[in-house]
Amino acid sequence: MDDTAAGPGELAVRLRRWRLAAALSQEELAARAGLTAKAIGALERGERRRPYPHTVRALADSLGLDEDDRAALAAAAAGSTVDTLRLAQAPDPQPLPVPPAPLVGRQQEHDRAVAELRSGRVRLLTLTGPGGVGKTRLALEVARTMAGAFPRAVTVVELAPVPEWPLVLPTVARVMGGQHRAGPAVDSLAAALGARRHLLVLDNLEHVLDVAGNLADLLTRCPGLHVLATSRAALRVRAEHAVPLDPLPVPTDDDVAAVAASPAVQVFLDRAAAAGGTVVLDPGTAADVAAICRRLDGLPLALELAAAHARFLTPSALLGHLDQAVGSSRSRDLPARQRTVRATLDWSHGLLTHDEQVLLRRLSVLPGSFSLPAAVAVGGDDIDVLTSLSGLVEQSLLAPEPGPESRYRALEPVRQYAAARLAESGEDALAADRAAGFFAELAAGAQAGLLGPEQAVWLDRLAAEHGHLGATLARLADTGRLGEAARLGAATWLYWALRSNASEGLARLERVAAAAQTDGPALDDAGRAGLHVALAGLRYASGDLAGMGPDAAEAVQAARLAGLDDVLVGALVLEGSAAVFTGDLARARGTVAEALERAGTASAWGAAHAVIADAQLRMSTGDVAGAAARLDEAERAARELGSPFTLATVLNMQGTVAQAGGDDSAALDRLVEAADLAAEVGTTWTLVYTLPQLAVLAARRGQPALAAQLFAAGSATAEAASLAVAFPPDLESAQRWLQAVQAELGAEAFAQAWDAGRRVRPADVPGLARSITASP
Repeated sequence: MDDTAAGPGELAVRLRRWRLAAALSQEELAARAGLTAKAIGALERGERRRPYPHTVRALADSLGLDEDDRAALAAAAAGSTVDTLRLAQAPDPQPLPVPPAPLVGRQQEHDRAVAELRSGRVRLLTLTGPGGVGKTRLALEVARTMAGAFPRAVTVVELAPVPEWPLVLPTVARVMGGQHRAGPAVDSLAAALGARRHLLVLDNLEHVLDVAGNLADLLTRCPGLHVLATSRAALRVRAEHAVPLDPLPVPTDDDVAAVAASPAVQVFLDRAAAAGGTVVLDPGTAADVAAICRRLDGLPLALELAAAHARFLTPSALLGHLDQAVGSSRSRDLPARQRTVRATLDWSHGLLTHDEQVLLRRLSVLPGSFSLPAAVAVGGDDIDVLTSLSGLVEQSLLAPEPGPESRYRALEPVRQYAAARLAESGEDALAADRAAGFFAELAAGAQAGLLGPEQAVWLDRLAAEHGHLGATLARLADTGRLGEAARLGAATWLYWALRSNASEGLARLERVAAAAQTDGPALDDAGRAGLHVALAGLRYASGDLAGMGPDAAEAVQAARLAGLDDVLVGALVLEGSAAVFTGDLARARGTVAEALERAGTASAWGAAHAVIADAQLRMSTGDVAGAAARLDEAERAARELGSPFTLATVLNMQGTVAQAGGDDSAALDRLVEAADLAAEVGTTWTLVYTLPQLAVLAARRGQPALAAQLFAAGSATAEAASLAVAFPPDLESAQRWLQAVQAELGAEAFAQAWDAGRRVRPADVPGLARSITASP
């Protein structure tokens, strides 16, 4: 039986009755609604029973219907059997849930969400972010703030228990007090809500995202409806405005005041107190509390789970058992899926596609941030890496890093979870080897770049991959690929020395050398030469002069056997410098002479540093004029080479020579340029030589307070980077003038200036250098 045989239908009856009550003809109503009289006739005869939503709104406006009649018209047009009047007369909404803990560190996101919803421009706002980041807590606080704008019309619907998306809107109708009996649920809700104002809070949408189309339709049909949703992934409909939630900021240093100011620490302390624990921030506990918050990446759920153990564990003990703490819940009021970080992440993991699950666990071998090429290399060619990477970002399991390059990172709790999944899969060795191969290849390309005009670019590139370089060296050593590890060390030692990582690089390469010695002749002569050049260079930077000479001599021997002229020149330069620094000038003369003789077969880098070594030797023997002449030659070579480190090294030595000759003005010019280069390129190794010389100049120019600051800045820089000044004339001059400054200022003034100097940053040094007066 067709529709017309059953009568014109409710829509036709209601429309005709309201038209006649308004004393309008079909033609007059059609004109008001922007329709044709034929369309009005078809509706009133029941020939057309499902008009478009915009047609229904136009008819309601033209007829001047109130809210209840509008809802009835919409229901009739939808063919819905929802009991509209029951929903309109439903009991008052339940009181909004009260968050179990205060909102900390989210005021900016709270204010932004409230402003967006109040503006009228945004009617679907989604709070996105990883599990445990605090989306629900923030949504409830926003809803409480907005309640005044939606009197008796705020509904919170928890969707985590809803198994599939078609059940979302029926669940909403039930929570709102309606009775959806048949027909599309979106039609039922649209008819029930009509045009009245209502705030609908949909919590935990991530597993039912396919409801997005129905929500968009509902918003179109209900102009007074606003939706505030929480989800690990955005809905991706045009009406949506997403507000991503990042983890809470963690302390940037271990100072008590800085730790106390961190929102992550505030959450930890608040939840620890709620659990009955007493954590007092003081110099003895601040570093441990800061480390806990950093390890947990400021993730609120992880902080809360960890803090629950503070009742019986000190911060130090808790730090040592952190993985167990966040893996065992003491909070019975949390949903089961949030009682441990593992449970929360299991929930997220279950929403991923097969390829996304595989990629997530493989990427766990990349600590910190990683580049897109690294992700592709580690992901392998058996899955769709790019699509899966996009999906992991969408699900808030990976976060894009700001910057010109496409980089990503996982929160540390997420990475550790994925690493456990990787171990369970048996793919951990495969993923680690892929990562090691990628970064070893990257390092090989850095070797030439670090020696020339692209030095700053390569230093930045390697700094971004710092953790991965260390992990690669460890992986290569652990798996017996010592030749590859030696090549990586030879290619990157200058990065480790220049960017404040000399001691770490030295420790990692000593491990390779020890493994090579233990395992017998694991390295060929080329590998041995490269490894020991790197070791000698890092010992030079860190001030280990006793160890520098033997490593340089080993490198010289291996380079001769391998026939590597360029490596041989570099090794001879290091051996000659070690001899100069330790006072073995006779040996230094022979070694430096051979380096100069072979410089013609070496790179421009090797040749320039051979001349610098000769200038060091001449200066140490008292030949100041000869040293100055050689440095002029080295300066020309360095500027032609374009290496900032080489040029800054020459400029520092020229400063030493100029001061020895009494030309403070020339010394200042050279040292200011060296300071500029260090600040621009970030080369702390050269800066630890520049700062004491600038301090000496300030003292000689009658500025003892400035001198004390510069001495302190040099000391702090060297200490933080595990670097040391090795050239004897510089050491002797600094020690003599430091004592003079202390005597001139007195204990109290010196201490004040010293404290100020230790807070000087590398970027501040050029300005301080330029404040040194040109004359006493």
